[in-house]
Amino acid sequence: MSQKLLTLGLLLAAVAMGLFWLQERSTPEVAGIVSVRPLSIPEIRGKEAAAFELPDVDGATVRMADFKDKVLLVNFWATWCQPCLIEIPWFLEFQEQYGPQGFEVIGISLDDEGAEVVKPFMEKHGMTYTVLLGDEETTELFGGVLGLPTTFMVDRDGKYYSMHRGLVSRDIIEDDLLTLLNGAPAE
Repeated sequence: MSQKLLTLGLLLAAVAMGLFWLQERSTPEVAGIVSVRPLSIPEIRGKEAAAFELPDVDGATVRMADFKDKVLLVNFWATWCQPCLIEIPWFLEFQEQYGPQGFEVIGISLDDEGAEVVKPFMEKHGMTYTVLLGDEETTELFGGVLGLPTTFMVDRDGKYYSMHRGLVSRDIIEDDLLTLLNGAPAE
């Protein structure tokens, strides 16, 4: 009986150590919670951004082509996502401050309930920037969205500049958008 207990104890210890190792190796980007630095994916920088065609909360169709010559912040979010809620005031400020320079925020909601929950949420939080209703197909257009929030920066030529998984600091996002507004190409 003691041999079985010893074996079980060793097995449990090995599992616990494995879980601890995985937790320690998980970066914030992988965990999808908080990112302390931009996650620039070399494979996307300079590539054509996804050519989406999505409904807004009122049912009107919005296309990527509608934003020609604009610097875009494309943010995947949901009403139940707490880190997403932190970003909303930043995006509102960015839209107001940099909109006249050719900057546009596009929020793509991944709420299953669609406009039914998104529209009242937008009103409650004063979301005046463009909000579209996305789905799994939409996330695939963007190369897959592994967690929320996920934010893509797109240059005036419609090419990806950066992607941030998880909540990043306001300054990181603002640095990206200022770089793009000042004419830096996506490479």
